[in-house]
Amino acid sequence: MRTLVLAFLLAAGLGAAQASQRTAGERVLDLVNAARATPRYCGNRYYNAAQPLRWNDALAEAALEHADDMARHYFFGHAGSDGSDPAARVERVGYRYRMMGENIAAGDMGPDEAVAGWIHSPGHCANLMNPAFTEMGAAYAFNPRSEYRVYWAQSFGTRR
Repeated sequence: MRTLVLAFLLAAGLGAAQASQRTAGERVLDLVNAARATPRYCGNRYYNAAQPLRWNDALAEAALEHADDMARHYFFGHAGSDGSDPAARVERVGYRYRMMGENIAAGDMGPDEAVAGWIHSPGHCANLMNPAFTEMGAAYAFNPRSEYRVYWAQSFGTRR
């Protein structure tokens, strides 16, 4: 499966350097921080510019777990195939949070398209712009036999 992910990312024009999970996730982080640097409306709610988020490996692990679950089990949603919710997945990887959130996306897209979609969705945008979040992780999974093929998950958090 890893070879198929690499082939997809290269075909999508992401380049060899962005073929790794960490690099793709950090591209999401860069795009999110660029979005947070500019005041914007998410739907009809106005958000001031927010401080940049920091990368967190545990949140990235929770995101990867969910993206992989969606890809392997042919579904798209916030509830995991095991009945888990975003909070349970974040706790399962050892992240102790005061608050947390999750964005998901699916379809043949790379990091730029996933973040653009989240910015244009009021609820996802609200997570992205929430000034109370301080950290995030993001990941993708690929399954050529599934309806959407590429699944993205983004976990936000603020530690206790």
